[in-house]
Amino acid sequence: MEDYKEVRELLKPRRDIKASDELRRKVRRAFKEERKNRLLKRWVFGGISLSAVAAVLLLVLIPSGMSAKEILSQAIEAMCNYESIEMVVDVRTRPVENFRYIGLDDEFVTHHIDISASDSVLSWSIDKGGRVAMSNGHDIYTWIPSLKLGFHLTDTGNENVLGYMANLLTPRRILEAELQNCISNRDAQYNVSKSGPDITLTVHSAPQGNFENPYLLNSSISESENVRRYVIDAASGKLKSASVSVLSGQREIVVLKVLSISYNDHGNAPVLPEGIRFVEAESQPTGLIGLSAEEAASAILNAFSEWDVTVLDKVMMHEVSEAAYREQFSGSKLISVGRAFTSGAGNTVFVPYTLKLRDGTARHHNMALQKTDSEGWIVVGGL
Repeated sequence: MEDYKEVRELLKPRRDIKASDELRRKVRRAFKEERKNRLLKRWVFGGISLSAVAAVLLLVLIPSGMSAKEILSQAIEAMCNYESIEMVVDVRTRPVENFRYIGLDDEFVTHHIDISASDSVLSWSIDKGGRVAMSNGHDIYTWIPSLKLGFHLTDTGNENVLGYMANLLTPRRILEAELQNCISNRDAQYNVSKSGPDITLTVHSAPQGNFENPYLLNSSISESENVRRYVIDAASGKLKSASVSVLSGQREIVVLKVLSISYNDHGNAPVLPEGIRFVEAESQPTGLIGLSAEEAASAILNAFSEWDVTVLDKVMMHEVSEAAYREQFSGSKLISVGRAFTSGAGNTVFVPYTLKLRDGTARHHNMALQKTDSEGWIVVGGL
């Protein structure tokens, strides 16, 4: 419980706060009405320190007899007693896409998540069929079974690989993560309610990033206007379910739902599969230096014609280009390249292109480029 001392201290009110029934009703009405909601946020953020924001909001909204400190402490403690957690989660995505990606028009893809905690080491695996990832608590491995090819990462966090899915690896920390987000993110609204045996935390967040060009809008949970709902068992403090919906126009589309959670006393660390070749992801190519994004994209796409590895090996790992792209793109001809643009929360630059493949079909897409530490352009997607 030492890890959560800071969270408990943060939630401790600076004075004995007890909201009246009338104040509770006013706050509920304020959250339903946009104008009043803006006034409430201005009052909260202007009248007290940020470190007390979550405590005040949650204490006001929680029904009589309950406190945020008690709820969070109970949930955290309850989930610390289990060494193994198994989850089944449905996500609107594609089986081979990365774990961050969502598609509002895609079908649900089932993810099987196994989590094992032992001696403060968190091991996990996530299998979505076309792509798998696992960690032994130190290194992360991710691979595509159909290509028999994967990556070995030694210096990256779970969230860099999994996006929002990283929260599900440590259910006891979900409320802690949401609390930190509540303090630092003024574009999120929080509500805690109790109905029967369940406590529900609802979070409404604005999309994170720059969407002057909306290309990446709604392509990930963080890059969408979304509503996250967490249901906690009031008696045991265990997380019972979670879901995420994206608000698009007048629609609320469920993009993630936890179908089941199983808490066990003992778990087994995941084991790497045989027959997969793992590439060291930290050994990234040097990139194309001294070119604009459009020039770099043109050089890369023109290199497809004769499959010029003197260019391609600078922008993609050789093993990846050979396994994933050579068969499809070798011999293709570049038709056009458009103006580069940015979208979303990352540091990726997108370049529109049209490519004529060997079979005569045209491919229209946006090449995703990023710069290395040495200022060279490398390909990170869009092929």
